[in-house]
Amino acid sequence: MTEEWKYKGPIFDAHTHIGEPETIDKMLRIEDKFGVATQIGIVHSKDGFEYAREKYPERFVFAKYLSLRDIAHYNVEPVIDDISKTKDEGYSLAKTWFGPRWRDYIEDVPSDFRIDSPKLDPVFQALEDCELPLLIHVADPDTYFQLHYQDASKYGTKEDNLSQIEGVLERHTRLLFQIPHFGAQSEIHRLANLSSWLDRFSNIILDTASSRWMARELSKDVVKAKKFLLKYTERILFGTDLSAHRGEMEYFGARYLAQRLLWETDVQDEPLPFEDEDTKDSGGTFINGLDLPLSVLRKLYWENAARVYRP
Repeated sequence: MTEEWKYKGPIFDAHTHIGEPETIDKMLRIEDKFGVATQIGIVHSKDGFEYAREKYPERFVFAKYLSLRDIAHYNVEPVIDDISKTKDEGYSLAKTWFGPRWRDYIEDVPSDFRIDSPKLDPVFQALEDCELPLLIHVADPDTYFQLHYQDASKYGTKEDNLSQIEGVLERHTRLLFQIPHFGAQSEIHRLANLSSWLDRFSNIILDTASSRWMARELSKDVVKAKKFLLKYTERILFGTDLSAHRGEMEYFGARYLAQRLLWETDVQDEPLPFEDEDTKDSGGTFINGLDLPLSVLRKLYWENAARVYRP
């Protein structure tokens, strides 16, 4: 299934989720058909982690979830202790998730909580001391703020969410941050701000999860989007955000297809090959391909992630 594409080499998927053991085999069988040879596996199950380590020792770079509950309550000591054990346990990076709806799951969060609070500096310092990259999700698509996060008193504005991670970046310049979803700024009008981040902070890399978000937003101005990809070609990793428990060919295939059409072809007004919940009531999402050069595709699909996580 890779023969028809411009890029025919192996793929390093820098953003996937793995759960229970029984879901992992199916995930990898499907991914193999799409050329995936290595991936970051964000771990959701201890049993799944041990199974994947034993059965697929060369396939995964494992990411360990840090306790959202402890971080949200500024309870830093157990998080720091957890970080100190991370590499010995077989993980290569840490993950934390601060999509605005995290507040729906954690109770009694301090009213003044901010990710860039100095109270959390010891956590970021511990990651830096242990030389552990951090995959940190902050903010979400503009469409989510329009559809789901209208209560700004609870979720904040998108600008406020972005300002908090920017505050972290300003104080922790030696910690490698993988910021997924194009830094939560794949919208064309946000690329200028994302560019300023990349110019100011050499310790940032981005990934391209998720397929519908990338396709929907970057297709809106192919010229600006392609210019951005060409300028920062060394700093962007291919990623899908796919989860092992979903595990069906249609689910995986449509999302790989969407990104490959976006990056490799010059299609115009190609319907997204699966439903985009954010636009299903407003006309749908269409892909306009960026037709990136092969040299850029090599870096996007493999070389950048391999350089960082498999030197």
